[in-house]
Amino acid sequence: MKIKSLRRMLLLSINGVILLLMIVTGVSTFYSAHHELDELFDAQLAQYARLVRHLLVESSSIKPAFDNVIEVPRIIEDGIERTSAQERHPEGHKYESKIAVQVWSLDGKLFLRSANAGTHPLQPMDAGYHVVNFDGYEWVGFSLYAEDLKVWVFTAQREDVRGELSFHLTIDQLVPLSFVVIPIFILVWLTVYWGTRPINELSARLAGTDPADLKPLQMELPRELQPFQHAVNTLLQELKSYISKEKRFIADASHELRTPLSILQLHTDNLSKAHSGDEIQLANDAIQKSTKRLSHLVFQLMEMQKLEHLSRLEKKQISLLGLISDAMGQIESKHLDNVSWDIRVNAETTIFVEPALFQCVLRNLLDNAAKYACQNSVVVVEYLSTLTDSKLTITNQLSKDSMPELDRLGERFFRATVHQDIAGSGLGLSVVRKITELHQIDLTYQINDDGCFVVVLASRENTV
Repeated sequence: MKIKSLRRMLLLSINGVILLLMIVTGVSTFYSAHHELDELFDAQLAQYARLVRHLLVESSSIKPAFDNVIEVPRIIEDGIERTSAQERHPEGHKYESKIAVQVWSLDGKLFLRSANAGTHPLQPMDAGYHVVNFDGYEWVGFSLYAEDLKVWVFTAQREDVRGELSFHLTIDQLVPLSFVVIPIFILVWLTVYWGTRPINELSARLAGTDPADLKPLQMELPRELQPFQHAVNTLLQELKSYISKEKRFIADASHELRTPLSILQLHTDNLSKAHSGDEIQLANDAIQKSTKRLSHLVFQLMEMQKLEHLSRLEKKQISLLGLISDAMGQIESKHLDNVSWDIRVNAETTIFVEPALFQCVLRNLLDNAAKYACQNSVVVVEYLSTLTDSKLTITNQLSKDSMPELDRLGERFFRATVHQDIAGSGLGLSVVRKITELHQIDLTYQINDDGCFVVVLASRENTV
C-alpha cells in the first residue's frame, strides 16, 4: 500500500495499536475474571452442599415434606446499576434468587428445597459438577451424596451471574484506562508532529533552493535523515557540475562554430565580389573546406550529446579485425596513404563491445595516428591477450617538436598549438574517452623509449 502521508500513517498506526491493545486487554481481563469467578463460585457451591448436609445431620429427623422450603426474596431487577450499599434491600439481595438448593432421597422423595428450585430434580444424581438448563436459564450445579443420610444434596447457581460479575470487573478496570486514551492520543499527535518536524524543515529548505545557486544543504538533522541530506547534497553537487560542464560545452561549441561560420561568411562575400575565374575558384575551395570542417564539428557535437544520455550498451561479440577494417574505410585516403600500416591482429580475435561505438573509437584513434604521424612512418596496431587482461595499442611516430601534452589529451576542444594547421575540432578524443568509460576500458597515452606516441586500451575483462 502506498503511503501518502507519513504523519497520518504514524498517527493511525500508533493509535490503532493502542486501541487494539486495550481491546485485547479487555477481552483477556474478562476471560481471566470469569475463570477466577468460576473457581470461586464452584467452591462455594460445594461448600453450600456440605453445609446443608451438616444441617441435615444436626436436625432430629429427616422426613419428606413439601413445606420444607427455604424462602427466597423476590426482588425485581430493573437493569439500573447501583452501588453495593444500594443493592442491600431489607428483605435480602437480588442474587439470592439465582442460587438454588434441593435435597432428594434415593427413592426420589424431596426433603428440602429453596423457593426458586422447583419440585423436580435440578440435575442428575451423579456426584460432581453439572451444567443444566432450568427455568429458561443455564445453571451450574454441584451434586453431593450423603452416605450416612442416604440423600442427594443439590446446589446450583445461574451462569449469567458469573458473566455479569466478570463483565463489571472488566469494565471497572477499563473505564479508568478509557479516560486516559484521549490524553494519550494528544501526546501521540504532539510526539509525531514534533518528530516529523525536521522533515518539514528539510522540505521547506529544498523548496526554497535557488536553481541558479545549488548550494549544499547544511542543517542539523536527526541521524535517520542524514543519509537523505547526504544524497541530496551529492545530487546537487553532481547537478551543479553537470550544468557547469554544459555551460562550458555550449560556450566552447559557440566559439568553435563561430570560426567556420565567419570564414564561410567571408568567402561568401568574396565569391559575390569575385571578377575572375581564379577568384571564384579560390573562394569556392575555401567555402568547401569551411563547410567540411563545420560538418565534422557538428557531427562530433552530436556524438558527444548522444553519449551524455546513453545509459545502457548493447554489447555483442564481434571481430576486432573487421572493426579495424571498417574504421579505416571511413578515414580519408590522403591520411591513409600518409603512413604505412602494420596490423598485428589475428583474424580470429573477437571482442565484446557495442560495435558502432567502438568503431567510432577506432576511427578517431586511427585517423589521429595517420594525420599526426611523420610522413612515411609506420603505424602499428597490436592486440595482446592473457588470461587476466587484454590490451590494444596504437603506436605512431611523431616529430620531436609536435609531442602532445599528455595530461590534457581528451579535453573538449583542446588542440595543441603545433597542430592548429591540421584539420580537426578537438572533440575526437573526448568522444573516445567517453565511449571507453562506458565500456569500462582504461584509456592511457604514453611516449615510449623510441619517442613514439602510444595509445593503450586495456581491460581486465577481456573486452578488448
